[in-house]
Formats: sequence, C-alpha cells, structure tokens
Amino acid sequence: MENAYMKSSQKYQGATRICEVLHLQGPYISFERLSRAVTKLQQRHPILRSRLQRNPRKTHCYFLEEDNTLQLKIIEISRKQSDHEVFWKQEWRKREKTTTIIGEGLAEFWLLQDPENQHDDNSPREIVFICEHSVSDALSLSNAAHEVLIALADENDNLFSKSLDWPITMEAAVQRSLSKITRILSFSKLMFQMLYTLVANRSPIAKIPLANVDFVLAEMADHCHSEAAYGILNKQETQKLVIKCHQEGVSITSAVSSAIIYAFSLLVDHEQVERSIFRLGVVADSRRRYIPPIPNHDLSTHVSSLMFFEMPLRNVPTTCAETWQLAQRFGEHTVKCINANQVLTFGIMGGQMFSKMLDYPEPPQLTTCSISSWGVLPFHEQYGRWIFEGMTPILNMIQGNMPFITFQTVNGVFTIMFGGPDPVIPLNILEQLRDFTIKKLHEMIED
Repeated sequence: MENAYMKSSQKYQGATRICEVLHLQGPYISFERLSRAVTKLQQRHPILRSRLQRNPRKTHCYFLEEDNTLQLKIIEISRKQSDHEVFWKQEWRKREKTTTIIGEGLAEFWLLQDPENQHDDNSPREIVFICEHSVSDALSLSNAAHEVLIALADENDNLFSKSLDWPITMEAAVQRSLSKITRILSFSKLMFQMLYTLVANRSPIAKIPLANVDFVLAEMADHCHSEAAYGILNKQETQKLVIKCHQEGVSITSAVSSAIIYAFSLLVDHEQVERSIFRLGVVADSRRRYIPPIPNHDLSTHVSSLMFFEMPLRNVPTTCAETWQLAQRFGEHTVKCINANQVLTFGIMGGQMFSKMLDYPEPPQLTTCSISSWGVLPFHEQYGRWIFEGMTPILNMIQGNMPFITFQTVNGVFTIMFGGPDPVIPLNILEQLRDFTIKKLHEMIED
C-alpha cells in the first residue's frame, strides 16, 4: 500500500497527501522555536528523518533512506490576523500540488501568523503539518501533530529522548496476524462476496451532480483543486449525540453514516432515486485488528477497507426512527465484515487494487462516496502557553470523482469534512451535503 500511495502522489501532483491545520491561540511562535520542536519530532520518528528514494530496478517502487542530518522543510508565511480562518485554505490551494522530491523528506510544516502580533500573547496562530499518505494515516499523523505541540511547549522532553523503532508495514502486520490458510480462506470468501454483489445487483450507482467541465477526467490533476466543507457539533451537541448513540445501541460512525446516506438522497434527481443504489465505501483502521495491535504513535500507513454498504435509494429513510434503524443495519454490516477478517484481507489486496486503478485512463467510480472515521484524536486543550482551538484536516483530492468524507472528535468537538475535486465536484455541492447531514444529525439528537 505504501508504494501505491507514493505512486499516486508522484503521478498526480501530490494526490493523497494528508494535511492537518493546528489552530492555536497564544504568544508569537518564532521560526527557531518551531524548528527545535520539529527536530525533536524527527529524533523520535525514523520516518521523519528519512529521504525518499526510487528503486531503479522497478517502476513506481520506492524506499526510504535514513539520514540523521535531514532537516524537514519549514515555511514561515505572514498573514493578517483578520484572515486567520481562511488563509490556510487559500495557501493550501496554491501549494497542494507540490510533489515530494526524490532525495528529500516526506513531510513539511507551515507557520502562519501575523507579524504585527509579535508582542501579543493572545493571538491566533496556525501550524500546518503535511505528510505523504504512504508513511502516515490519520491516527498516526494526528499523534505526531500532538507530539510536535508538546515539543513546542517544551513539555515532556523524555518523550523525545529515544527513537522509536522503524514501523512495520501493513502487509507484514497482516501476515504476522493471520496464518497462511486463514489468509487464503478470507481472501477467497471476500472475492466471492464482491463478485456476487457486483453480479447480483446490476442497478446503476447513485451519483451526485457533477459539473460540466471542458476537460476529460483523465486530466483532473491538471485542472482541479481540493475543496472541502466542514460541519461542526459543539461540545454539548457532540455529547448529546454520544448519549443518543448509546441509547440506540449504535456507534458514532453508524449514526453519522446514516445521516450521510440521507443527505445524498436529497441531491440526486428523481429518476436516480427510483432506479439506482447508494453504495458507500468504508475506510477501516487496521491497527487494532493486528496481533499484537500497532500503536497510533507509529508513524506509518495502516489504512484498509470493508465491503461497501449499499441500499436502493428509494428505500433511504426519512423519519428519525427509520434513520436510527438504518444506523443499526450499518453497524450490523460493519460487525459482519470485521468478523470475516475483511479489514486484514483488504490490507493485503488493497495496495495492488489501488495501484491498478491509478493506471486507468479515468478514475473509476465504484461507490457513491467513501467515509473514514478518525475517531477520538489525542489532542489536549492546552500546550504550555498556547490554547489549542482545534484541528482542521484536508487532503489532496484532485484525482477522484466522488466525495470523500472524514469525521473526528477533538476535545469533545465533532467535525465532519466533505471533500472533493473542484470544479468536477463544486464546493456548493459539498456545502449542501454538509448542511443536510448536520441538519439530520440535529434531528436525530433531538428525536
């Protein structure tokens, strides 16, 4: 999977790179102070002190070369205080297509603040942490972002006194966790289920309205930029959602997925509703499925999948009671997939499948959309003199023709992101999906 993600990034102008924007409130952050914090982080993680190298004997094959002298790129960018809520997104649009250079590091940092606030101890600051998906996933990148804030505040120096071991790859972790016979049986069962599903259900896949563009989808990386719309539940609303989920016997992921399905059903035309199916791609965390589990502090990529969840659009519920029933059905589907070892099985085959899809003239549309639940992330509410206001994610999504949705909880606040390649998927469509989903979640909470 690591090589597949790097192939995507190198071939399509940084596609799949992950970015986390860390919003801080507090005193001025000097370039030197952030540099020291990043150096500490590099001392802890071998991935961050390694250079990307290409295998000359094999196409689209890469390896990492550890170099203790490597200094990750840190860019200091001035902005006006009044622009602090939007500037990072404007800058991401300008720079997201930067491709990692062979021989350089796989992560970079931006420091955004108003130079006129140098003597103000209570102003907004942003640290932007960008990393290749080939060496990080949402859980490990968030953990590393949490650690760089610890280093910034000069807290817990013992954390950085010793380097972690090199992380194990996803394929190696799967092989360590499942016997050869179990892998073969699980793979055969999954392939049979996929083929049966595709053959048995010939209904067209529901699609949201795409814009009419003057280029072919094979050229998306050249003409598109990543856009995202964000929805937030405050602490009180998030707590209400948690309590309601417990009462209904479902997970947050199941409840949110049910609301997302409802939101999509409102955006497709009447003809699609009558004859098409909604197909949801589900990204899964494989770290806790391994034997033994792999901790989130290992900076590496462990991203797998479950068999997609699908239902006829005409059967999408409208009442809150029916929406909670759909959440229960989604939860049952998830448990069934996990018990069938699908998380680990997709971990073996996912890299090859993704790599082959990158060679298609146009990106295939296998699902209506895909979701990734990042869960409860490890950030604190304060780091030294800096108050942590939250984390905003964004990904390079310029090579894809369906929305990608992530959701997370940070310090009790739930955030959901609807992302996609603009102008193929216009921002106003993502905003409508966001609005419909948040409205449905509010209805489910108050029901």
